[in-house]
Amino acid sequence: MSLRTQLLIVTTVIVASFAITKLISISQSSRSAFEGTATSTAEDTGTIPAHTPQDTRKLPTRKMDVLDPQVDAQSVLIQDLDLDYPLFNYQTNKQWPMASLTKLMTAVVITENVGLTKTIPITKEALETEGIAGDLKSGETYTSEDLMKIMLMVSSNRAAAAFEQYEGGKEAFAVMLNKKAQDLGMTNTVFYDGSGLSPKNESTTSDLLKLAKYLIDKHPEIIGWTRLQTIKVQPTNSTVSRSVNNIDIFSSDASFLGGKTGTTPEARENLLALFSFNNDRIIYILLGSHDRTEQTNKLLKWIKEAYIYN
Repeated sequence: MSLRTQLLIVTTVIVASFAITKLISISQSSRSAFEGTATSTAEDTGTIPAHTPQDTRKLPTRKMDVLDPQVDAQSVLIQDLDLDYPLFNYQTNKQWPMASLTKLMTAVVITENVGLTKTIPITKEALETEGIAGDLKSGETYTSEDLMKIMLMVSSNRAAAAFEQYEGGKEAFAVMLNKKAQDLGMTNTVFYDGSGLSPKNESTTSDLLKLAKYLIDKHPEIIGWTRLQTIKVQPTNSTVSRSVNNIDIFSSDASFLGGKTGTTPEARENLLALFSFNNDRIIYILLGSHDRTEQTNKLLKWIKEAYIYN
């Protein structure tokens, strides 16, 4: 091997050794930097405060020294709508006749399938329905909005029957009601008519909560009409108007934001209502009471005593 070749080999070895040493140094430096970053990140994570939602209010605190109330009802559900917080539940999955709470679903179906401006006739068949509330006359015609207000404010069974007739009769209308209940996930609810006269119209307070939330979200005008104490209505084929007064005793209560009563022998007394409470909206649903007014006042008073709002 010539001297020139030997020198070339030595030079190559030296250069390679230097390059390897440099690469090792760079690798160690890079790994140290990465490990340092990882450690720093872990430390930062430990000091990050918990996520704070936009609504910084705390949930109500239950005062455990206040005993649960005695209930005269088959089912009760009370929930803070704005905090999405249950305040009181009692047999919320028990099916019970809805009575005229049915008319809330009738209002939804008419609003979405007929609209509020159609002209609805009062037929002889509709006037054969039990109950004279609403003072409707054969041959009169009303806008669907005015007839809906009559149906809700005085719980007119004949107004509900007029809507049934307009949509093809009781059975056809019941199909529409049940379809909407299915869409809303009301799996324990069934309808046989649009007025609530049928004791077979059954639901649960859990299902009716779904309907209440849907009304508040999609059709607040319906809830709004139920709190009106009096309105003027006029048939579209008459020049004479008249007053309609709300029969719901809670409509004169400043905290009442709307709702519906229901009464039949089978259902006893029902109530679905929205109340203002501590600047929140409270959904209150009561089925099968002997005295809904006494029970409602008692349970709302209990809520005030049993919870501390922060």
